[in-house]
Amino acid sequence: MNADLKEAQNKQHEKFRRTVASKEKRRIRAGKKGTVGAWTAFGSMGVVGWFVALPTFLGSLFGAWLDYNWPSKISWTLTMLGAGLFTGCVFAGIWMNREKNKIIKEREEWEAEEKEQEDDK
Repeated sequence: MNADLKEAQNKQHEKFRRTVASKEKRRIRAGKKGTVGAWTAFGSMGVVGWFVALPTFLGSLFGAWLDYNWPSKISWTLTMLGAGLFTGCVFAGIWMNREKNKIIKEREEWEAEEKEQEDDK
């Protein structure tokens, strides 16, 4: 019974050691990379905002020009506003997907390095 208790304690100690080591490695990596601050997050939101706002504005401007030069039953301003909004959302989605892929690639590289270090031990 005493041997079983020691074995259980050893497993708990090993699990605790691995958890602490993993957290410390993450902390060191974050220190080297730098933290993502509030301004960085606001900057990312700004990029997405401009990706949507600019094509929307340009589309409505182009639609107003079309309405002025070639009046018709169709409101070109609304049509081009919708097209600009759609285009902006597509561009924002592409940009966000690229950023997500960068983060995933960094995480996979880090996990591979960590696994290699564990295999070496």
